[in-house]
Amino acid sequence: MRLSIRIGIVSCLTLASACAQAPDSVADFTYQWTREQKAAAINLGIVAVISGYGFAQWGWGESSFAYNSEGWFESDTESGGADKLGHAYTGAVITAITSSLCQGWGYEKNDAALLGACSGMLATTLIEVGDGFSDEHGFSWKDEAFNIAGVGLEYLRLRFPEFGKRVQFRWEYFPSAKVRNGEEMDIFTDYEGSRWMLAFPMKGWMREGSWLDWIDLLVGYGTREFEDRQGQLSGRGDRHPFIGIGIHIPLAKEHLHIGGSDRFFEYFQVPGAAVPLPP
Repeated sequence: MRLSIRIGIVSCLTLASACAQAPDSVADFTYQWTREQKAAAINLGIVAVISGYGFAQWGWGESSFAYNSEGWFESDTESGGADKLGHAYTGAVITAITSSLCQGWGYEKNDAALLGACSGMLATTLIEVGDGFSDEHGFSWKDEAFNIAGVGLEYLRLRFPEFGKRVQFRWEYFPSAKVRNGEEMDIFTDYEGSRWMLAFPMKGWMREGSWLDWIDLLVGYGTREFEDRQGQLSGRGDRHPFIGIGIHIPLAKEHLHIGGSDRFFEYFQVPGAAVPLPP
């Protein structure tokens, strides 16, 4: 799956959340449409945009359907498995965005969660199937497994709010040297600057009012130096699973009287706000 499709997804989440919270105040040229028509339209839009881009830029249709076995998290893979977590994260965030939109259009929370999951699977599976018809990639069941895992996790978070408070899937990003120097432009394939993690905010697990409210327990993974400056496999990549602790940013915002939605921080880990535990 081409991971650059994630461009703009995280920033769109905040907008989608705002729309869901205040639908009456949002100008919408489709105001005469029913909620079913809006849900259908967003999925048709997903298919149209991804298909158009796939045929124009990704070489879809250049070959007959083929499979690609690219490994899991082994050291001899292209990114040490970082791309797999990118797949899962993409599915999770698309699910969150579309669910939030559907809820803003009048769907009950549980129905919106299911519709969001369907949209997440539609987008990620369409890209994977399309790659099956390209010379360069091919369909990967391993990628699809992580698509399903990401969508499934986010569906559970939306369907069961208490679980959602206790378990969050986040992406941490700080531009690598290649991006800072202008050698690379796509931040979403900048694996050296990325880490993905499951976050367990203690505020969701403990009785509120404790100092532990400030702490998030983190379990994550990142990779470094799997590619050289020419974009070729370096043969010396490092994999970095870790357990760490972080600051619960929404609580810090509250104490500093900073406004804005807290939901963004369910999906994005602020760089520098978490440290790995030794060793």
